[in-house]
Amino acid sequence: MFPAEFIKLLNQSMPAAEAEALLNALNTPAPVSIRVNTAKTDKVPPQLVNVPWCSAGYYLPERPLFAADPAFHAGHYYVQEASSMVVGNIVSALLQNMSEPSLVLDLCAAPGGKSTLLASLLRPGDMLVANEIIATRTPILHENLCKWGAANHVVTRADASLIGKSKGLFNVVVADLPCSGEGMFRKDPAAINEWSENNVKLCAERQQRIVNDIWPALADGGYLVYSTCTFNRAENEDNINKLAVNLGANIVNPDFVGKDAFFSLQEGMYRALPHRTPGEGFFVAVLQKNGDRGSLENLRRKEQKTASVKLEGLPKDILAIEVKDALYGMRNVELSRYMNLLSSLPGIYAPGTPLGRQYHGKWKPEVPVALLQGIENTDWPVLELSDAEIMQYLHREALPNPRRQEGVYRVKWNDVSAGFVNANRHQWNNLWPMEWRLRMVTTEPVKVLE
Repeated sequence: MFPAEFIKLLNQSMPAAEAEALLNALNTPAPVSIRVNTAKTDKVPPQLVNVPWCSAGYYLPERPLFAADPAFHAGHYYVQEASSMVVGNIVSALLQNMSEPSLVLDLCAAPGGKSTLLASLLRPGDMLVANEIIATRTPILHENLCKWGAANHVVTRADASLIGKSKGLFNVVVADLPCSGEGMFRKDPAAINEWSENNVKLCAERQQRIVNDIWPALADGGYLVYSTCTFNRAENEDNINKLAVNLGANIVNPDFVGKDAFFSLQEGMYRALPHRTPGEGFFVAVLQKNGDRGSLENLRRKEQKTASVKLEGLPKDILAIEVKDALYGMRNVELSRYMNLLSSLPGIYAPGTPLGRQYHGKWKPEVPVALLQGIENTDWPVLELSDAEIMQYLHREALPNPRRQEGVYRVKWNDVSAGFVNANRHQWNNLWPMEWRLRMVTTEPVKVLE
């Protein structure tokens, strides 16, 4: 089943007993895991088993049809591979060493698993930049962050070398680097056919180049969290050792919950192996840049020409600004820091969470407002939908309005805030974004968290 060269490299990368156990595990079914958005819901079926290194992560007994669950579309949980959730645990520990508000970069962010995880653990005043260079993957990253509703992020689409010119900007860089994907063999059999020893070499070189490109953007004393989903030493331990020497960096030994379940060949470098941890293959290590710890003073300063804008119905901790005739928001930050961040970033795709656009001289809300964490504490009028109606809504169909209600209403289903509708004569016009619409034919909702 597996290429002979892969087995050879595996045996060179770890003790023979570990390699044999790992190969056996790769022939077993992959576990299914989700991470719950605890800022939106406390619903977790009691029979679900917790992911040891992520308090909001849970294993499911089988894989349901996630696309048919309205709570999934409303950002009540994210389907994320369990092993990769350890990054949040590590970044959270690193942030505790920083007394000032910090700026975190998720460098290779799509589709958004680690970005939504990071968004959940940032402190008030911290900001996230989620970057994805591949144009076709940036929209899904933006969508998932909007649905998650933390509203503490900016989305960019820029090469690492361009971001690297923003010298000393970031306190933490999370780099989940493109790799040969050996850790995904169970989930994606096609990855086995695409694997080659030459591709491993090319991936290792590309990882080195990306880290070298982004390193100048890391503040003195800041941390780079390096990760891959592969098993070989070339893309993992060997790369970290080379980078530490070439960049003059320190290899940090991170402390995190569930550490004992991870395999380590060298201090400070940890592997999730499927026969040891219930999850896929994953490698993580932390490099620290020498020097006194930096701060967001490195943000470019410019005269503030934009003031905050008032939009009715927003959570009180959301700052709204106007950018090119649209409103965008950021949570728990000062206007000057937010604007300075925007002036310091290349390739901005979305300068925050979309909040509204002007129609006939008035600001009208966009659907991400209804998906914000904390929206339940606002005074939007609510339209309760049945099971059948919420599926119609996600398919972006119009809904009947027999009572001829007027205005914009926030859609709810089973205590899930799911979007907006706008009354028009005898029907509710559906404001769910066209690009988010559910395309599969299904009329019965799935309820994963019930």
